[in-house]
Amino acid sequence: MSLPAAIEKLPPPLAESAGASWGELATREPDLAARLLADTKLATSLGRVWGASEFVSGLCARRPHLLAELLESGELLAADPAGNWPRVRFALEQDEDVFMTALRGHRQRALLRIAWRDLAGWASLEETLRDLSALADACIEAALAYSAHQLAQRHGWPGPDEQGSPCELIVVAMGKLGASELNFSSDIDLIFLYPLAGESDGERPLTHEAWFTRQARQVIRLLDTRTEDGFVFRVDMRLRPFGASGPLVMSLPAFEVYLQQHGRDWERYAWVKARALSGTQAQRTAMAEVLRPFVYRRYLDYGVFESLRAMKTKVARLSRQKARQHDIKLGPGGIREIEFMVQCFQLIRGGNDPALRTRGLLAALARLAERSQLEPATAEALARHYRFLRVLENRIQAMQDRQVHELPADETSRCRLVLAMAVDDWQALSDEVASRTAHVHSVFKELVLGPVEPEDNDASELVGAWEQSLSEEACLALLARAGFESPKEVLGLLRALRSGNLYRRMDAAGRQRLNRLMPLMLQAAANTSPATDVLRNVVAIIETVGRRSAYFALLNENRDVRNRLVSLCAGSRLLAEEISEHPVLLDELIDPRVFETPPSSTEMHHELERRFAGIADTDLEAQMEVLRTFQRAWVFRIALADLYGVLPLMKVSDRLTELAEIMLQKVLDLAQAQLAAKHGRPRKQNSGEGAGFAIVGYGKLGGLELGYGSDLDLVFVYDGATQGHTDGQHVIDDGVFFTRLAQRIVHMLSTQTRSGRLYEVDTRLRPSGQSGLLVIEIGAFEDYQRDKAWTWEHQALLRARTVAGDRGLAQEFEALRRRVLCQPRRQPALRAEIVKMRERMRAELDTSESGRFDLKQGRGGITDIEFLVQYFVLLHADAYPELVHWSDNIRQLESLANARVISAATAESLAEIYRTYRQRLHRLALDRAGKSVPETELSNERAAVGRLWQQEFG
Repeated sequence: MSLPAAIEKLPPPLAESAGASWGELATREPDLAARLLADTKLATSLGRVWGASEFVSGLCARRPHLLAELLESGELLAADPAGNWPRVRFALEQDEDVFMTALRGHRQRALLRIAWRDLAGWASLEETLRDLSALADACIEAALAYSAHQLAQRHGWPGPDEQGSPCELIVVAMGKLGASELNFSSDIDLIFLYPLAGESDGERPLTHEAWFTRQARQVIRLLDTRTEDGFVFRVDMRLRPFGASGPLVMSLPAFEVYLQQHGRDWERYAWVKARALSGTQAQRTAMAEVLRPFVYRRYLDYGVFESLRAMKTKVARLSRQKARQHDIKLGPGGIREIEFMVQCFQLIRGGNDPALRTRGLLAALARLAERSQLEPATAEALARHYRFLRVLENRIQAMQDRQVHELPADETSRCRLVLAMAVDDWQALSDEVASRTAHVHSVFKELVLGPVEPEDNDASELVGAWEQSLSEEACLALLARAGFESPKEVLGLLRALRSGNLYRRMDAAGRQRLNRLMPLMLQAAANTSPATDVLRNVVAIIETVGRRSAYFALLNENRDVRNRLVSLCAGSRLLAEEISEHPVLLDELIDPRVFETPPSSTEMHHELERRFAGIADTDLEAQMEVLRTFQRAWVFRIALADLYGVLPLMKVSDRLTELAEIMLQKVLDLAQAQLAAKHGRPRKQNSGEGAGFAIVGYGKLGGLELGYGSDLDLVFVYDGATQGHTDGQHVIDDGVFFTRLAQRIVHMLSTQTRSGRLYEVDTRLRPSGQSGLLVIEIGAFEDYQRDKAWTWEHQALLRARTVAGDRGLAQEFEALRRRVLCQPRRQPALRAEIVKMRERMRAELDTSESGRFDLKQGRGGITDIEFLVQYFVLLHADAYPELVHWSDNIRQLESLANARVISAATAESLAEIYRTYRQRLHRLALDRAGKSVPETELSNERAAVGRLWQQEFG
């Protein structure tokens, strides 16, 4: 049989090699050769596949039955999205040599299929990596089953675990196999664990350690031993606890102790990709629970930066070696650098963001881009380069089924690779590799740590003051020269910090970090004013952050974050205290966009959903922690935008109010889902749809005027036209359901956890106050407002609106609110009630004293403006219903002016004064300075409000 045209067209050295294999195949299996040529798709692919891979052409010539089987089954031409095709069962009773031969034959058949599909361009990279990993999984599974059967014949089976399930060897795949991203010719990194100590139940029992050690050795032998049929996979056990000198197998309890006492930073990187291939689900879960706190720290783990710097130096040193220059895995800009960057970000933030705990690199890159941890363009470029390099790596290895990562030096191999990668010539391929790796390496050098900062000479001079290696006089002179107006107090702060419990209890690494950091912080604080006050705030943060000294690494490595922290300490005592109480907020200082771009409600929604990805519906504790950390981070971002002038006053309140609404809706959804899972849902009588429930916000929440630390005034209403009971397995009355729902919402909002409280909740504005029902049916609520409510309750209703829950019920509430508020009122009675309530509030709440003015409750203050607006609206709403459309003071003033109840000048004057007061209150809140100002401040504004009050109320 003559050479196929596809082979004849190959370059001479490739045509000669492929032609020889073709001749052997055609001689031994002429029908199979004819079948290949008869199929257009196969015949077309023949030249590229056989020319690019000596392994494929040689295997087809030597073992044509493998190719015949793949054609007969249709597996060669068809993809298997489920990745199940390599899984086969081997007889467990057969001789070990026979079993090993069968396993190796299975491996060759699978690799033939994978290589052909990849080189022909029929398979995506994802398919190739998945199928290679599935092949390894199947071979390990077969070796486990065979070895367990053989051992059980002589020694019985290991005893059950604590749940009564049989103990199994837990084979943990590491590296690329763990991530299901295995190379074409790759070692497999394995670790062997077992559930707990015990003994097998046979006539010649073994301890679990002995039993599983024997099984592990046999598994390695079955896979790794080279016979005349080759090997299955080379097994690398060096990642196990204590490395090559450690035990081959380890119990889960011993493994947990090892991680706590001996686990090293590089092991955390390795365990990111770990995947258990065997064991019961409970045993795999137990392993994951042991592993998670070691790999993913609860706090943001900036200590990874220091590890990265050390590893960068080591990798750079290796990369400079001549042998590494053409290594697409370990060389500059190679696959390892991409993996390393992604794993660093996973380790830093994976403790707080479960969605980042993915093993797959491409999935992790996409999620980092979604979370703005990587610029989307950078993540996209890294993904493209990674795909290209992994395809190139597989095709280098598929040439001869050898574990190599270097670009070839000989002309024949280069010719094969040019053909495999479908490029014009070797120069074009070489240039593309160089371009891609150069880009990766530039990102690798700059992305995570940025350029190393030059030494700060001013800061280095302050080392003596921190280390107190100078005399007291010299230290004081040095601090004064640096810019501290109270050097003696500063020296006292430094001495207290250095001699305190924090410093004494630190390990060597923590002290080293702090010793490097303090001169830098001293210099940064000295450049602010008042420098001593700023340093006091800085030291308070240092003392708290020191419990997790990894945060010092962030401040040491990132000058921008350091300067932002000092600037923040100078501008806001509130924000400084927030960081002291919750060091995780330091993460918010990394991204400069926080200081430049106003936060939006859309961003809040998207980030909340991302943070909840991976949180189980039943894990209430985790849900509450996510809610608290999210809310605190966004209040912090809003305050930063306020402090640095990115958000005007009204927008600050808008964002704080929107954040509260998002929190309330999420808490309602979670609480409702938890109750519905047990009891079902209340249903409407006629339609059978879910009965409505809504949260009504009063006060600052209802009036879109939330400030920092504001309570939430809430009322809960529900649709009473229901079937009377829930539709779930454990039926309860609808009223009971809604009461429990409200109680759960209040619990989730106000319970103190390690991350604090979400919001203080006040429900006293509900009908009948504290003695009333926590939840009220919407019709009963209207009846109360019409027949029993006091005037002050209608004043409160003016600033009420639904902030979460059923939209239909929200519309119903707004309609009844309008009906109640638009009732005709007698002016003398209304005036008397307004004045009486205002005087009572002033007597109880006004904190004005000699020389100080209470911005909120003082005469001519915020509450006087609110009462004036409420008086005008309630008095005239029957004639002008549009007055009650809005729930906030500013737009109510605009409505009063539009209806000509008050003049436009009066409305504008009151609105401007109101904004001024609130702006001042925001600043006082940022400084933790109470709510009063000197009596001489804002005197014109107070007088203007007082004149209008006197005019209306006498």
